[in-house]
Amino acid sequence: MRKLAVLYFALLITYGTSAQTNRYVLHDVNVIDVVKGKVLPHQVVTIEGDRIKGIVSLNKYRKADKDSIISLTGKYLIPGLWDMHTHVWSSDFFFPLFLANGITGFRDMFGGVQSLHGWRKAISEGDKTIPDFYYSGPIVDGPKPVWPGSVAISNPEQAKKAVDSIKNKLKTDFVKVYSLLSRESYFALAEECKKMQIDFAGHVPNVVTALEAATAGQKCQEHLYGILEVVSDSSALYYKIVRALASGLEMKNLVTDTLLLNRMERRRMLIRTFNHERLTSVAKQLSTNNTWICPTLVVNYNIAHLDDTALASDSRMKYVSSFMKKFWDPRQDARFRTQPKDYFEVTRMEFEKKLLIIPVFQKAGVRILAGTDTPNPYCFPGFSLHDEIAWFVKAGLSPAEALQTATINPAIYFSRENDFGTIAKGKIASMVVLDKNPLENIRNTTSINMVILRGSIMDRRQLDSMLEKVRSTAAQ
Repeated sequence: MRKLAVLYFALLITYGTSAQTNRYVLHDVNVIDVVKGKVLPHQVVTIEGDRIKGIVSLNKYRKADKDSIISLTGKYLIPGLWDMHTHVWSSDFFFPLFLANGITGFRDMFGGVQSLHGWRKAISEGDKTIPDFYYSGPIVDGPKPVWPGSVAISNPEQAKKAVDSIKNKLKTDFVKVYSLLSRESYFALAEECKKMQIDFAGHVPNVVTALEAATAGQKCQEHLYGILEVVSDSSALYYKIVRALASGLEMKNLVTDTLLLNRMERRRMLIRTFNHERLTSVAKQLSTNNTWICPTLVVNYNIAHLDDTALASDSRMKYVSSFMKKFWDPRQDARFRTQPKDYFEVTRMEFEKKLLIIPVFQKAGVRILAGTDTPNPYCFPGFSLHDEIAWFVKAGLSPAEALQTATINPAIYFSRENDFGTIAKGKIASMVVLDKNPLENIRNTTSINMVILRGSIMDRRQLDSMLEKVRSTAAQ
């Protein structure tokens, strides 16, 4: 944090320190309208303090004495990007990589509440080195949680108490649910969240369907968990088995095909019985329930290819510490080192089906959020958000639709359309200047020339300096 503060001081020297006597003028820039998916050419965007003071066409701009002109002829301006599924545990590692990649906001899905509270306090006191964020605090899981530090829930009463504690003691923004919750505990939690007026999001539990979760009020479903299960022609059989196994019931009278007692065989069954008509129907129901989806395709792809050594050759590995590299090694990760031989083969087949889901959801009006699940294996903080929106285009979305998932959609999700998500007068001045048009090629979101966070301007030289400091630290 201290290093970032020094960097920010350098930025102030470069661009000036007084919001009262200076305003910054982004001169002759092409503004991307992410809602309509079009370019507004030759615009002048004025920044005062942390807000956009005004936007006019170039021929209507009249320079004032206090204007500091930043010429951006031929450049493109987009709203700051949001990564809507992260796990941030280090300011020195994550924040420089976020900002250098145009990430001006994030949603933290399981982090240390003390640090998160501290970062939010720093923002309120004027710190311009920390992206805006929302956070859940601890995960709420079943009696034997997947992750240490989770809230272990054994019954509905504990679920209700957990909601009260998370909202009123930890004071987080929402509740995160996880895979091993029982049906009874999950629905009790959902009812309590509704009663206490706090959103809940996260995994669809193993024994709950995606449609049940939507009806129960789960605001956002992560990773496309539960979707292959509910669009399968064998959905009823699948859940019959899974719920029986979770309850410890005797299986011999429930299943005639004993192969289906094997998890990999059940997953193969879902792939074989994928039904596009059922998918369309499910998409309509999710849309009707105003359910959000954060697919995290990038982590889905990475996990499906963890047995491919090429991942470790990524040029962005230079920003990753030796500790993190070990964490990303499937031989070191308890989630993967004990998996059967066909695990990655099946996971790759699932990924191909998940790509088919994205355009169907988009067409049905299911609202999609871009998230990476960084720092899971090969999900590089900041960098991988660009991979995520590129996956959306590969799946069938237009560049404009993909860009919406990381800009206007997060603003709508948090009911903050008046503050961010588009470039408009009065909104928070968190924006990204690009050298190339992202509507022509979504990969142009990586052609970052400048990043602006709440009115604080970081040019390419300073962004490169931030990256170099992270690289240098990782090499130690």
